Amino acid sequence: MSSRQAIAAMSGWRTCRVWHLPAASKADLQTMRQWFCASLMGALLCSPLSAVQADAGKPDNNRSVAQISCDQLDQEVGDKGEQWFRRSLLSERCYAFQAVALRLGMGSLRTFLFEHRIDDGQEEERIQFLDGPAETIEHKGHSPGLWWTRGSDNALRLASIDDTVRQLQDHYDFSLIARDVVAGRNAVVMDVTPRDDQRFPHRLWLDIASGLPLRQQLLNGKGQVVDTVQIVRIDSLVRFSDTLYLHEPDDTDTAMPEADWHPDWLPEGFYRQPASLDVTLNGANLERELYSDGLATLSLFAGPARDNTALREGVHQLGNFRAAARHLQHDGQSWQIIAVGAMPANVLTRVVSQVSLPDDSIDDSQPGSGSEETSP
Repeated sequence: MSSRQAIAAMSGWRTCRVWHLPAASKADLQTMRQWFCASLMGALLCSPLSAVQADAGKPDNNRSVAQISCDQLDQEVGDKGEQWFRRSLLSERCYAFQAVALRLGMGSLRTFLFEHRIDDGQEEERIQFLDGPAETIEHKGHSPGLWWTRGSDNALRLASIDDTVRQLQDHYDFSLIARDVVAGRNAVVMDVTPRDDQRFPHRLWLDIASGLPLRQQLLNGKGQVVDTVQIVRIDSLVRFSDTLYLHEPDDTDTAMPEADWHPDWLPEGFYRQPASLDVTLNGANLERELYSDGLATLSLFAGPARDNTALREGVHQLGNFRAAARHLQHDGQSWQIIAVGAMPANVLTRVVSQVSLPDDSIDDSQPGSGSEETSP
């Protein structure tokens, strides 16, 4: 998980826990909050079995490894957006730092202290919230870091930084548009624009001196800012000078167990990511799969519908997150399929409408264009 993803996910997790919902449509909104929180936890807390270990020193020749040489940060950066984006991915892994940051989105403002450390070659992340109830979230000893993709043999594998940039270029354009000052530091401003209508654009402010992201904005399809994460002060910036080796787990099948159901369609470039398959929501046992294109993340849930977890069919919105819900009869029970993500509603609707269950003889209704969208 990159620092920008960690900040967004961890601060979003705090927001979902303290969200106060209006009286109108409160039941729908309360249920939507539960699914939003469960989705966010999928992105934030991956299974320990699937954690990618970051170590300094020599690689283990018996395991698949993605190598990050921090000395690459000494190389001169060109004037292309993808070159700066690649540098930012390196910087997020190779710098230890402490920063005060804020997140503006989902109708709230959150401030927090974010710390990224490299201790004996292993990464540690810590967030301390500076407003509201005192709370600290820590990741110690491991970090999922980069994302997973499919190789030429169609097998899932850990992507290198170069793999990540190359595959993202298939779906996004990276363009430098301006220079600015953020947190007292000179920055380049980059637009990350999707090549299709299946994902949302981003705007990044990257520190010229270090390459670290100082501000990130998620935009909607109309180009409006819906979520901002910004560093307001950064201290103790120290670069790690060695090489990091990110080791894949010994057993990918254990890291990403297969569910009996599967999506027949996903947006192009989205691949399964390590996360616990079994989740519990208000006492209901469900299964979840996590998918990402390297920037956007989609959580897909399936399981029996219970009164305290059932989300009304259709498309719902909570802040910059949307959820599409589909109900069906399966194995003598009422089931629900739910897709959650900061993604266009029609994409989530298409995903849930094309999920296959084992021995599927389905009597269901599907969320369509006439579905209402619920938002706070």
